[in-house]
Amino acid sequence: MRTLLVGLAAAAVAGRLCSAEPPPPPAPQAGVELLPVLEATAGATIAELWRAGSTIDDAGAIIARQSTAPAEGLRLDGRPVLRLTCNFAGTTIPRGVWDRAIDLDLTRNTAVCFDVYAEGLTAIGSAHLYLRSGEGWYGAGWYPDDEGRWCRIRLPLGEFYVDRPGGGWGDIRGIRFSPWAARREDAVLYIANFGLETSPVAGAILLPEYSGPDGRPVDGMRWANDLAWMLDRAGCPLPALSSNDLSPERLDDLELLVLPYVSGLPPEDAELIAARARSGARLLACFSLPGPLAEVLGVRQLGFRSRARPGEFASMRFAGTPPHGAPEQVRQGSWGIIDSEAGADASEVAAWWHDETGARTDAPAIITSDAGAWFSHVLMRDDPDAKGRLLVAVAEQYLPGTAARVAERRLGMMGERLHVQDWVAAVELARAQPAFGVESAALVTRAEATRERAQSVADPFEAMSLADAAERELEEAFCRAQESVASEFRATWCHPVEGIAGWGWQRTAQRLAEAGIDHLLLNALHGASAAYPSAVLPFDRSNTEGRDYLGEAIAACAAYGIKVHVWMTNFRAEGHTPDDLMAQLRAEGRLAVRDDGEVIETLCPSDPRNQQLQIDAMVEAALRPGVAGIHFDYIRYPDGRTCFCEGCRERFAAELGVAPDDWPACVLPGGALREPWLEFRRANITRVVREVSQTVRREAAECMISAAVFRNYPRCADDVGQDWVAWAQAGYLDFVCPMNYTHSHAQFRALTETQLAHLDGVVPCYPGIGLLEGLGPVGAVQQVQIARALGTGGFVIWSVYPQYIDDVYPYLGMSLLRRE
Repeated sequence: MRTLLVGLAAAAVAGRLCSAEPPPPPAPQAGVELLPVLEATAGATIAELWRAGSTIDDAGAIIARQSTAPAEGLRLDGRPVLRLTCNFAGTTIPRGVWDRAIDLDLTRNTAVCFDVYAEGLTAIGSAHLYLRSGEGWYGAGWYPDDEGRWCRIRLPLGEFYVDRPGGGWGDIRGIRFSPWAARREDAVLYIANFGLETSPVAGAILLPEYSGPDGRPVDGMRWANDLAWMLDRAGCPLPALSSNDLSPERLDDLELLVLPYVSGLPPEDAELIAARARSGARLLACFSLPGPLAEVLGVRQLGFRSRARPGEFASMRFAGTPPHGAPEQVRQGSWGIIDSEAGADASEVAAWWHDETGARTDAPAIITSDAGAWFSHVLMRDDPDAKGRLLVAVAEQYLPGTAARVAERRLGMMGERLHVQDWVAAVELARAQPAFGVESAALVTRAEATRERAQSVADPFEAMSLADAAERELEEAFCRAQESVASEFRATWCHPVEGIAGWGWQRTAQRLAEAGIDHLLLNALHGASAAYPSAVLPFDRSNTEGRDYLGEAIAACAAYGIKVHVWMTNFRAEGHTPDDLMAQLRAEGRLAVRDDGEVIETLCPSDPRNQQLQIDAMVEAALRPGVAGIHFDYIRYPDGRTCFCEGCRERFAAELGVAPDDWPACVLPGGALREPWLEFRRANITRVVREVSQTVRREAAECMISAAVFRNYPRCADDVGQDWVAWAQAGYLDFVCPMNYTHSHAQFRALTETQLAHLDGVVPCYPGIGLLEGLGPVGAVQQVQIARALGTGGFVIWSVYPQYIDDVYPYLGMSLLRRE
């Protein structure tokens, strides 16, 4: 009876949200094998198969206010559809959870695909699909492109993250849908056409899911995800493997194995891969190699080599004629490489690193042999089209026929880079822009002609290059058809304190001005170091020359009318603090401690000494001539597991007036002192913001004060102590920049709408637009359009890196951000 009542309540919610069922879903995507998971079986209902997350009371009954509504099944035009009711109104659940048990081997699949129809979408802040692997989980974020229409979701396996280590891609035991609440309102998701995509190439990509000697997971997943993304973008998606999937039987099926990051790979796994390479498989590997793999590839590794100067490793160029289809050069701003030489008669240096002037260095970039190719650094996202062509061209050398299969897929993808499903929709999108005219029309005509050539040429590499060119022409047509808006706040974040490596600030500032940027948020301060002479903090450990990078940026930017804000990553010490100071901070007990006792290189936020260090550094920056603003970032706890040092315990006890028992269980979720603990954490962070604000308002009244903040307010106030709406309401900030990084424009809109509602106009909300999400120029323009439509008055773009300054920023300056 209780289950029935919950089901009736869910149906009532769905009824409030929609007056009728959605239209039938589209036909399944070509090349996708549907899984029979969306309809009931002879022995179980949908609600039983898709188990909803629930909380049970002491009597064994479901507590409705703490439980997800049951899943429901229906058929639309004969197709099974799963209805998931997000019953956020009237409940306290942070997210909906629906689990489906299933046994799958995904080691031959490239992506999970499904269609979704959403109602009440603004109630959902984010959505995830989880795949249970053994006792662990893989996860991927997703979000519908729109509300009230069917939207296609494609999640490449190579871009999933490890939520909790498990059994690998060959041991998938369950599927979980989990949308997170943004508002206490209800929403409904309809899921159709759930299936799996297969690869056009007999290869796989190895994701670094193993642990190092210390038992911790190796830190290389970012590079693997980037390389998987580039291959996918080029039309060559590959199945994902973890070390748990490696076996002679699985490797026997592979002709190509891509190794984006194998530093510290367990010896038995390295030997297994090397044995397969000796028996005929080919390898594409990057960066530090275990001995057996270095031997089979003919690479002699001489150790890690940091760049001697910015821009030393700026591009890879072939020593002789490039392989057919490969670009003559590939841009990449590497900070270090594995110094190396060809280590066998059968191997050779195929490409060398060149610096920003085009001069060849003495460092090999690519070494090839009969067993495959090795790159002396990880492959990053800059210059993705050239890297995609390079990887396919190298693969074609070893596996003839690869390029033809990839080209066929690439041509079928045309238009997708404009964030629509096909070429026709992309052309329509360009033509629909507000300032579409003669110039854009001519570009559309050129793009159509280029596409026709791509479809008619016999050479697959020429076809792929023409496909890239056609989409670039269409992107330019779209971007030149925009309108500029005067007086809006146009800013960008910049991590590299020297600007673009090898350029210097003069050239960097010029390029930003050409893109229409008016404000630069420069990461010149970290938790315990500075990028300029400071009386409060020592120089950053990388600034061995003691240069005043902030002064250089201010001088160069002033010539182009760009205002500089000093961006501080508060409490962050890792990677920047000089060794002697780090040792001192550790000895003084000023570093944060996780709930498992691990000490991390982040300053404890409750320590008054650390708080005062942040305050003094930011006030000093605000008083520096030429500084237009100061910008908080990481102004929070790292996560809910930090900090539990002895100092935190003592200070919390002093706040309570009594020593807490059963530490730290008493302050963890469900503990008796949980709420006072959360308030203690919020107060520690707020104190820093308040003290900085009050002092700067008094001593440098013209200096703007801002903060980069988590997008999931109010949850972040509890999760990490970041109560940014309260800071705005108290007048501590002049504007806030929620980090709304997402590929989904609907999610960007929903997040920004929610944040504007929280702020209620007390200060401007300039949303962060994340180029790192693969937005490209069209996606960046569309999110600026959304910000304008919502009346934010400005935005901040992530960020100033070579891959964006060349591939995105010039398009923004064509029309959208054009200066009068």
